[in-house]
Amino acid sequence: MAATNPTSSSRSDDRHTITCLFCHKPQEVARRAMSITCKFCHKPLKLEDVAIKTYEARRAIATCGVVTVEKKGSAVTDSIKCGGLIVRGKVKGVVESQGPVLIGPEAEVKGDVTAPTLAVGAGAVLEGQYEIGRKEETPTSESEHS
Repeated sequence: MAATNPTSSSRSDDRHTITCLFCHKPQEVARRAMSITCKFCHKPLKLEDVAIKTYEARRAIATCGVVTVEKKGSAVTDSIKCGGLIVRGKVKGVVESQGPVLIGPEAEVKGDVTAPTLAVGAGAVLEGQYEIGRKEETPTSESEHS
């Protein structure tokens, strides 16, 4: 009689793969985890979704989850690194998303955006450079001219 481990199948259901926001390497984490340390670059990673409902000024917003800026919300930041972004209000800062960026009607985004996909509602205000689509390697200093 072959011995099977009944928890092995349930363990795979309790885990999912995330990509580090900093070194861009994939790793498996528990579904219920709220934060981890990247096993490659050793930086802390927040895994939960972030909702911004009022004015918030922060140096950086970084989560592997989805950042949602509600209609009355406003995020002023140097950078947003996220797994996805939904904007119904205002965002000012550089956005680097690993998932889709959805900009609702009458929302405002001021800053450069890098994302695999972008959807923009009618009447949205966009300012900055937009790099849409998967890229092989992140450029470090290509935009700077010596």
